[in-house]
Amino acid sequence: MNSLAFAAAILAIATPTIIWDVSFQLSFAATLGIMLYAQPLTQWFTQLAERFTGQATARRLAGLVGGYLLVTLAAQITTLPLMAYYFKRVSLTSLLANLLILPAQPALMILAGVSILAGLVFHPFGQLLAWAAWPLATYSIRLVESFSGVPHGSIAIASVALPLILVFYIFLFVITFFHNRLGPFTKRSLPALPLAVLIVTTLLVWKAAFSAPDGRVHVTIFDVGTGEGVLVRSPTGREILINGGASTIELSADLGRRLPAFNRSLDWLVVADSDDEDLRGISGNLERFHPAQVLWSGNADATRSTNDLQAAISSLSIPILSAQSGLALDLGSGACLKVSSANARGAILLLEWKDFRMLLPMGLDLSALESLSTDVSMRNASALLLPESGYAPLNPPELIASLHPQLAVLSVGAGDKSGLPSPETIEALRGYNLLRTDQNGWIEITTDGQQMWIEVERK
Repeated sequence: MNSLAFAAAILAIATPTIIWDVSFQLSFAATLGIMLYAQPLTQWFTQLAERFTGQATARRLAGLVGGYLLVTLAAQITTLPLMAYYFKRVSLTSLLANLLILPAQPALMILAGVSILAGLVFHPFGQLLAWAAWPLATYSIRLVESFSGVPHGSIAIASVALPLILVFYIFLFVITFFHNRLGPFTKRSLPALPLAVLIVTTLLVWKAAFSAPDGRVHVTIFDVGTGEGVLVRSPTGREILINGGASTIELSADLGRRLPAFNRSLDWLVVADSDDEDLRGISGNLERFHPAQVLWSGNADATRSTNDLQAAISSLSIPILSAQSGLALDLGSGACLKVSSANARGAILLLEWKDFRMLLPMGLDLSALESLSTDVSMRNASALLLPESGYAPLNPPELIASLHPQLAVLSVGAGDKSGLPSPETIEALRGYNLLRTDQNGWIEITTDGQQMWIEVERK
């Protein structure tokens, strides 16, 4: 333990930022896990094997299994929380993969290390030794790639809060170092275990109940900074994600909080424009929040984010429907999401249900600005999501006056480097009800078709 702490301290003195490096944290945690749990697990396995075989056979089995499988298991006890926190998934194949890969690692590490040293003295000799290490390296890489392609080989999970990770480690180390003193406490607390299970079950049931369809439309504008990410829940419980913002992690956290606990899929993913800051966060979330269909508007090759998203959609075999003016998605109970107009940049969307109308002009460009300003059917909208984070040329005073929304919503990052929202846009919104994600956090609009209820993260 002292040696491990000393080695970590030396590395931190040399490079102070290494403490925040994910690979360093995982290496430190894996080494700690092997030190603390490899021997106890081996002893446990030996005692278990002795029940079915002789003592000598049990020890041989423990040496074979312990050297590979149990050491891996010991390392995973302390690394699993970090992997869940950073990568948002838990592998189901890692134990078997490590079992197959570990036998090759000692020879690989020795040959690779010796080849580096030999190459410093005589380069051709170092290359020759490197060629000897090459089959082992190829075997390791190909095996990892094979296991990474196993269907359902890992489970995507919701964002794990850092305090929960810290609580896990505290609980783990309390049991590890003070288990002898916990006997009396465990006996006293054992009757409380069924009650704890009942409490957790009750919380899960209530969470599922609150996530159930309530016969209303819910529109949540996520706080994604510059760009837009909007989640629509229909009266019948259909979930539609429109764009997603630039951050994979933030979008994962937002959807994890909003979607039902036992149904993480989306009915529709709507790509409303081709801007990088609106789409960059989606690709990494498609597998976890799998959409049944995609409605695509705008140029599919406009940015790197559109190319990445197209590739992710294709790899998951999700059907794509091209947005056309006049197209409407049926959301159930009479609610629909209409494509008012579509162009190379994206689409202008209109969410309608009874008397409620919310305009989402995410793909608005200068060519469509005049037609939108003169469109009588768009006037007196219930809610308006201001396009392009309040960029003045796309939010002229005459457009806002023509639409005359009951509520204007602005999705913009705090301290936006581009100076958004434009001062001219804010001036044009004087006298209107305005909510901003940079000031109010996420914004949820709930409606029964006649009235609106507004909830914000920060007042």
